[in-house]
Amino acid sequence: MLMPTVRIAARRLTRGPEDAKDALQVALLEVLRSAGSFRGEGPLRGWASRIAMRAVARFSARQYGAQTDVLDAVPEQGRWASTVVVDALPRPLSAYLDALPEAQRTALVLRHSLECTIPEIAEITESPVPTVKSRLIKGLQRIREAIRRDTRFGVASSKEAGG
Repeated sequence: MLMPTVRIAARRLTRGPEDAKDALQVALLEVLRSAGSFRGEGPLRGWASRIAMRAVARFSARQYGAQTDVLDAVPEQGRWASTVVVDALPRPLSAYLDALPEAQRTALVLRHSLECTIPEIAEITESPVPTVKSRLIKGLQRIREAIRRDTRFGVASSKEAGG
């Protein structure tokens, strides 16, 4: 039951299928290496998922560097689809996420696409909870500002522009 969760995280936090496969392998190896530290205080699946997600996030950060984004494609289903009217945006949602600093983008993807809680994001990214909250708030503010700017200046989506 762990594989589908980690596979989804790897796909959403990496640039392509090959990187996703590599991240998945790194994550599963990390879970196996950490198996001796499982104390049985909670569900095994939750413990393993946190370790795997943290490993995928670290893989992405190492692979793409701090100034580079970790997600090229936002899933078309999931919480993004229910919280944002994706088709009504002037540009694809991934374009707005591309403009964010990596830390904000990762926090938003983990929260809204992978449905992680704020404490889980803090654990995965090894950041304090207030920092995660700040990244989420600032990331959403930047996206809203960019959408307003694009709407005001009439930026056409790639669909409308023929691309």
